[in-house]
Amino acid sequence: MINDYEKQISHNILAGSKSAIDLTKSDVLQFFLEDGSKISVRPSGTEPKIKFYFSVNTKLESASAFDATEKILDKRIADIIADMKLT
Repeated sequence: MINDYEKQISHNILAGSKSAIDLTKSDVLQFFLEDGSKISVRPSGTEPKIKFYFSVNTKLESASAFDATEKILDKRIADIIADMKLT
C-alpha cells in the first residue's frame, strides 16, 4: 500500500483499489511493506534533500528478550536500507 498525503489518496496496489485519506495535506509518501514495516519519505523543509523514516515492529515475548528483539528489528531496518541502495 502507498499513502500519498499530498494527493490525499491511499493506493492498495495488491487489490488495485484507492481510497481517500482524510488528514491534512502534507508532502509525505508512505510505503507499507508485506511484513508490516513502513517507510515514510518527505523533503527536508530547510535543505535540498529527502528524509526517510523507517518503522518496524514485532511482538516482544518478554522483557528479557528485549535486546535480542531490538537486534532483529535493527537488522530489518538495515536490510530495508540495503535493498533501497541508500548507503
